[in-house]
Amino acid sequence: MKIKSFFLCLCCLMLAMPVGFAQQEAAQDPVDAYVDKTFRSSKTVGGSVVILSHGEVVYARDYGYRDQRRRLPVDENTFFKTASVTKMASGIGIMRLVDEGLLDLDQDISKYFGYKIANGYYPKVPLTLRQLMSHTSSVSEGGGYSSIHRKVREMLDAKLDRRGNFNKAAPGSAYKYSNFGAGLAGAIAESVTGQSINAVMQEKVFAPLGIEAAYSASLLSTPENVSSQYKDGQLHRAAAGQIKKVYENTADPEMHFRTTVGDLWIRSRDMAKLAALLCADGSYGDVRILSEDSVQAMRQEQMTLGKSVTGPSPYGLFVEHNDTLLPDRMVYGHQGMSQGAILNVYFEPDSQFVFVLFSNGGSMLRTNRIGKLARNLFGYFWEQYGQ
Repeated sequence: MKIKSFFLCLCCLMLAMPVGFAQQEAAQDPVDAYVDKTFRSSKTVGGSVVILSHGEVVYARDYGYRDQRRRLPVDENTFFKTASVTKMASGIGIMRLVDEGLLDLDQDISKYFGYKIANGYYPKVPLTLRQLMSHTSSVSEGGGYSSIHRKVREMLDAKLDRRGNFNKAAPGSAYKYSNFGAGLAGAIAESVTGQSINAVMQEKVFAPLGIEAAYSASLLSTPENVSSQYKDGQLHRAAAGQIKKVYENTADPEMHFRTTVGDLWIRSRDMAKLAALLCADGSYGDVRILSEDSVQAMRQEQMTLGKSVTGPSPYGLFVEHNDTLLPDRMVYGHQGMSQGAILNVYFEPDSQFVFVLFSNGGSMLRTNRIGKLARNLFGYFWEQYGQ
């Protein structure tokens, strides 16, 4: 009798359960199931993947938590800190200034800072914005870069001959990834506009596209949607701490040489818009941000142009060339890695395929330089939407 009563109660409980919960495994979309399984296998705390085809979102999935302790889920409103993907996004704003005639890719950057900047090993070879954006400038994170109190002039002024901040290669002749160089590009944008790079990007890129994004979480209108960051499954940087960080939203080229290195906060679907315009002709929908020439320049191998870059680089202008994701096509984009988080944005222009993957922490395993999580998901979605 007791056994019958037990089974009767169990059946009643099952009938009372929400259908979605009781049949979750059976009812889950197989694509969602694959994405969730892939996130889990990489020990991802929270993440988002967005796929575009010909400018239209064909798939989007949010996974896990933006705040693990409070069990706050990642959703379409979640802001992620994009690490080095910031460089590619910032490049769009910088190239907008090139389109407007405010910047010249091959101008000696000394003009923008008001004093001579030169590599002491090659004092007569000018440093240019094209070199900074292709990681061939020879500028390195040597003496003083890690100090938050150092100014650009104290590290790069030719009169001081600070060779510790340069590689032993002529500017433009050799690739060497440089966060310092990428940050200088943002500082130059501040110099010619008299605005912070955040204000420049708001005016030239984000507002026209209806994007909310910022180089500081404190500037977002909905900071409650900011994701915390996790390393090895443990809290690394809480969202609350990120929101409290002060950002000087004014032009200061001498001090703002780190902003465009990795500080951008943006939603996954909005990042997809930026990738889509780089994948196409510089426009998204009916909004043009860049000229087609500037988009092509960002994707091009710079040493073939007869300009200030004379050596090979895996980057165009803040856009990486990747020939390992597909066997027969070049894929463009950028990867960001920061204390447990891997973020990847890639696009293939011929098929108009755009892939965006954001995470706030998980496995850092890589295969041929690309995060294993991104490689697995990129291949899966290419088979469905990229052919």
